[in-house]
Amino acid sequence: MNKLKNIALFIIFMAFFLTACSSNRQPAFANKGNKSSSTQKKAVKASSKKIQHRATSSSSSSSSAKHETTRWNSAKAAGLRKFMDQWQQTMGQQYESYTPAKNVNFYGVKYPDELANKTTAVNDRQASVEWSDTGSGNKEYEVVAVYSDAEYVQDMGEHLYLFTLHNGQPEVLITQQNQGMPDHLIHFKQTENKVLSTGFANIIKGQSATAPTSSSQSKSQKKASIVPVALKRTWYGYADDGKLNTVTITDDTLTAGGSKIYLHTRDNNVDPSQEPQHDDWGNTSIGNIRGIDFLNVRGWNQTAGDGEYYGVKQENVAGQNIDVMVEAGGAGAWCSQTYYVSVDLAKKQQGQKYDDITYYDDAD
Repeated sequence: MNKLKNIALFIIFMAFFLTACSSNRQPAFANKGNKSSSTQKKAVKASSKKIQHRATSSSSSSSSAKHETTRWNSAKAAGLRKFMDQWQQTMGQQYESYTPAKNVNFYGVKYPDELANKTTAVNDRQASVEWSDTGSGNKEYEVVAVYSDAEYVQDMGEHLYLFTLHNGQPEVLITQQNQGMPDHLIHFKQTENKVLSTGFANIIKGQSATAPTSSSQSKSQKKASIVPVALKRTWYGYADDGKLNTVTITDDTLTAGGSKIYLHTRDNNVDPSQEPQHDDWGNTSIGNIRGIDFLNVRGWNQTAGDGEYYGVKQENVAGQNIDVMVEAGGAGAWCSQTYYVSVDLAKKQQGQKYDDITYYDDAD
């Protein structure tokens, strides 16, 4: 009896032991499942970070690409307006900005609308041109701004500037053409005004641009004008290729080809290379060559070369004496072009040569 009782107690003890062990142990697949779930969570988190990084990188790349392709925008247009306000003061001129919503009447032609008529020539070659709000397009010249002084000029000396991206590069074009040409094109060329072209290039790069206050410097440092009275006016002349050129001379300025030079008189005993740099200053002197009182203009810092000569000579045309302005250059002050007091007279005398004027052809 006691033996049976002991066996029963042993059986009860073993049953209790096995139950306790079973309650503290999980199936093998349960542990595997927990480990897999943790790994999956880490993988999802890492994947999420990668996706977020790619999205951020893609967004940054897209933003950068958009910034690079937007060559022109309202901020740059505002920068150009501010720069032109400064530049026009140094030139003694007044300019307005024009857009497709507001055209300028330039000798009867409306700009910038005229750009769409395929009448634009650059350096005597017809060019593909269009107006562009962004500076991007499929034309050779993308015009982003138009400026002109047509509303403020009383004579025939109006200027029209096209601010363009020429195959993606900044370029400022100018025309002063005031009548139709045989090829029915309106001829532009790149401006020779370095301040203007450099300022526009800086604006395209997203940099600031300022124009030097040369006019105020000129007033404070110039001597009495030595410009002959007969020269002080706007002169008109047709070049051999049929293009109309103008030269405007005042007491202290000379404007030609869209560039303005401020006239000074320097002590010629001073080395020009040691003088402060002034790209738009000219050193003037007077000399009589072959009976013509020439105004000689050289660069303020020019160390070699003869500069340009401007003088007035009277010639008899159809029984009347007329003033002829002689533009000359070279060591012999040889005539390169003659100018007249009006466009009509310049047209009538186009190509005319005078026996008492020495031309470049005579230098041979």
